[in-house]
Amino acid sequence: MMETRLRRLALPLLEAGADAEPDVRQQLRDALSGLGAADPEELLQVCGEYLRNHDKLPAAQRALILASMGAVVRSHLGELGKAAANDAIALGAHEISRAKNANDAIALGAHEISRAKEAHWEWQEAAGALLVELGRRFLARVMEELLRLLPPAALPHPGLVRALADLAAANVFGMVPFLGSILGTLLPLLPTARADSMKCTLCYALQRFSESIQEYLAGQEQGPDPTVRGDAFAPELGAAFDVLSLQWVQSRDAKVRVAVLEALGPLSALIPPEQLQEQLPKLLPTILGLYRKHPEPFPISKSLCQVLEASVPLGSRALEPQLEPLLGTLLNQLCAPAEPSIPTSSKNHTELLRCFSVLARPFPQRALQWLLPRLECSSQRHRQGALRVLRHLLNSAPSQMEMQKVSILSSLRAPLQDGSPEVRRALLQLVGAMGPRGFLQEPGAEALLEFLVLQCDGPGPAAAPGGAEEIPEDAASDDVRSVGVSTLILLSSTVPGVAPVLWRFLLRALLRPGLSRALAPLCRSLALLAPQMQREPPESGAQGEEC
Repeated sequence: MMETRLRRLALPLLEAGADAEPDVRQQLRDALSGLGAADPEELLQVCGEYLRNHDKLPAAQRALILASMGAVVRSHLGELGKAAANDAIALGAHEISRAKNANDAIALGAHEISRAKEAHWEWQEAAGALLVELGRRFLARVMEELLRLLPPAALPHPGLVRALADLAAANVFGMVPFLGSILGTLLPLLPTARADSMKCTLCYALQRFSESIQEYLAGQEQGPDPTVRGDAFAPELGAAFDVLSLQWVQSRDAKVRVAVLEALGPLSALIPPEQLQEQLPKLLPTILGLYRKHPEPFPISKSLCQVLEASVPLGSRALEPQLEPLLGTLLNQLCAPAEPSIPTSSKNHTELLRCFSVLARPFPQRALQWLLPRLECSSQRHRQGALRVLRHLLNSAPSQMEMQKVSILSSLRAPLQDGSPEVRRALLQLVGAMGPRGFLQEPGAEALLEFLVLQCDGPGPAAAPGGAEEIPEDAASDDVRSVGVSTLILLSSTVPGVAPVLWRFLLRALLRPGLSRALAPLCRSLALLAPQMQREPPESGAQGEEC
C-alpha cells in the first residue's frame, strides 16, 4: 500500500538527520517534503509519531523534522483535514514548549557550547514556523494552543513570542482581533526584560503587530470586524513606545538598537499623536545619531522615514525646528559612497529619498532654499547628491516644485559647467524629469537643451601624442553619452508639450559644425517629433524663421 511504502521511505530519512551536516539536512528536508506531495497527511503522521516515540533526539534533528513538516503544510495546506491539522498543531505547541525548557537548561549549564544553543533555537523556530503555517487556515485552534502556553505574569520564551509575531504577519485579518489581549499580557512585562536576545524578540513582535494593525486598517472593509479602530491599541502601544524610545534605544548592544528602530517606525503611526509630538525633539536627534554607530544604515533610514510620515500630519510645529539637521544628515548619507559589501545600500538610498519627499510636502519652499545652494558647492559628491534629490522631488512632489521653476533653473548654472561624469549623468536625469513638468518651455531652459545636445555628441576619441593611435573615450564618458541619447529620445517620444521647443532647437543644432557624433540621435529625435509637429504645427512666423 502507498502508506506502507511512504512510511518505509520516510523512516530512513528521519533517522539520517541525527548527525547530518547542514547541507545534508537541507537535502533530507527536501526529500521529506517531496514524499509529502504523495500524501501530506500520512507524512505528517509519520513525522509526528517519530518525534513522540524518540524523546532523546538531538535538537538539530528535531528541528529538521519540524521544518520538513512545515514545508509540507505550506505546500498542501488546503488538502489537510481537521483531524490531521489538530494533531500537527498539538505537536507543534508541545515541541515549542519542550524546546524552551531544553534551552533554559543549556543557558544554565556553563559547559554547554554556543552551537548547542543555536540548535535549540532552530528547534523553537521550526516548531513556531509549523504553527504559523497551520495558522493560515486553522488559526482559532493554533491560538488556543499558543495562548494556553502564555504564562500569566512572566515573560514567555522567545520562540513563543516570535511565533505570535509571525502569525500576525501571516494571517493579518485573523490575528488583529486577538492582539488586544496579547498586548495586554505582554506589554506590562516589557520593563522586566533583561536579556538582549529577549529585547530583540519583543521588538520584533511589536514591529509585526504594528504592521499587521496598519494593514488591517488599510483593508478594513475586507476584515471580519469593521469596527476595529487604530486608537483602540494606542494606550498599550504608546507605553511600549516609551520603553523603546527612552530606554532600549540607548542599549550598548547594536542588535538591540536596530531591533528597536525597526519597531519604532511602524509604532509611531499608532501611538497617540500628542505623545509622538512630545517625543520628536528627543527622538529625531537620537535616530540621526545612530548613523554614526552602525555600518548598515538601511534600518535607520527606514525607521526615520516612517517616523517622519507619522509626524507630518501633526503640523509644522513638530518638525520645523528639526528640518535643517534632518536635511543635512540625509544628504550626507545619500552622498556617502556605496559599500559593495552591504547588500541594502540601494534600499537605503531609496529610503533616504523618501525622507526628502516626506519633508518637502509640508516645507517645499524651505526644503528648496536649503537644497539649491548645495548645487553650487565645491564638492562634486554633494552636487551630484543634490541633483538626485531635486530629480526625486520633481517626481514625488511635482505640484510643490513646479511653483519654484525660476529659482530651480537659475540654480543649475554651476552643475552645467561641471565636467564630472557623475554630475553630468545626474543632471541629464534631472533634465529628463523636468521635461514632463514644463521646465523646458521656461525662459532660461535653452542652456539645458544645449547641455543635452552636447552630451549626445560626447567627448569623442582623442588623438594620442606623437600621432599614435587614437585613445578611446573612457567608459564613464561613454555612459554619459548613452544617458544623454536616451534622455533626448525619451523627451521626443513621450512628452508632447516639449515638442515645439525641441523641434526648433534641434533643427538649428543639426546645422552646427562639430556635432558629428550627435547627428544620428538628433535625426532620430526629429523623426519622432515630426508627426507631433504635423498634428500641432508651430506658429507660422516661428516656422518660417527656422526654414
